[in-house]
Amino acid sequence: MEESHDNPPETDASPTPDVLGYLPSLPEFSKASPAVVLFHDKIRRELDDVDGFEEFCWFAREYPRCYRFHFDGAEFRLRSLYDLLRKLRSDLARQISGPDGDTFEVGLSDIRVAQVYWDFESFLSEVSIALDLLARVVGPAFHKESPPSFNRLCKWSDSHPLLDLFRRAQKRWVSRLKDYRDCFTHYTPVDTMLMVVLRRYPDRWELRAKLPTNPNVREILGFRFSRRVELLRYALRVYADLVAFDAAVARTLSRLYGKKSYPVRKDRLFFVGRRERAS
Repeated sequence: MEESHDNPPETDASPTPDVLGYLPSLPEFSKASPAVVLFHDKIRRELDDVDGFEEFCWFAREYPRCYRFHFDGAEFRLRSLYDLLRKLRSDLARQISGPDGDTFEVGLSDIRVAQVYWDFESFLSEVSIALDLLARVVGPAFHKESPPSFNRLCKWSDSHPLLDLFRRAQKRWVSRLKDYRDCFTHYTPVDTMLMVVLRRYPDRWELRAKLPTNPNVREILGFRFSRRVELLRYALRVYADLVAFDAAVARTLSRLYGKKSYPVRKDRLFFVGRRERAS
């Protein structure tokens, strides 16, 4: 469970030394809806008076808003954990500047640290739910009823530009996200004594909330850690990937719409994937 210090982080190639501990910037969250929501708002207004599109227009209002709810939830959790880490950094920086500050690491382990990890786990869940809902939102692009979840849609045997887009995202970043989500939700937390630390490296001080490099081991005793992987940096990267994916899906839908290839299924859009239990 020791941390490897051999390699520099993947991000921040030209770090600036900062005695307070380097903290990446929080992105500027857009005040507008996600791109997929804006696209559906546009076309449902265009199709509102066209016969045969009544159910689709209702669907295009409702399900993109469900997607937006969890997209916004991911932003909320990211902002919350960022604010907590910024406050923890201030407290740790005061320790460094104190009489006993000549050290290579100072750390804190209090309820705010637990909150950072609670927010992180919630962030992973919100992104994962948003992706599953996005798979549901694009359902009208297919002639037959499509699987209503991200992973199941990626496994679908059909060929389609949207499926290619989803599968590339799965390979590049979504599978890793779901590995972390599954590990922390179903198996184990990162540690039984969580800490946020300011650690001195040869080039700078860094604020770190540790994250294992091998979540699929699903066992605290088997986790490995590296300077290259850190909770906040990973969360920021996932959020950037989510925003880029949202924009890419909206662009693809727009191209299909321009070719009159979206929507191709205009009814039986609700009650997809429902379960019925025997009484």
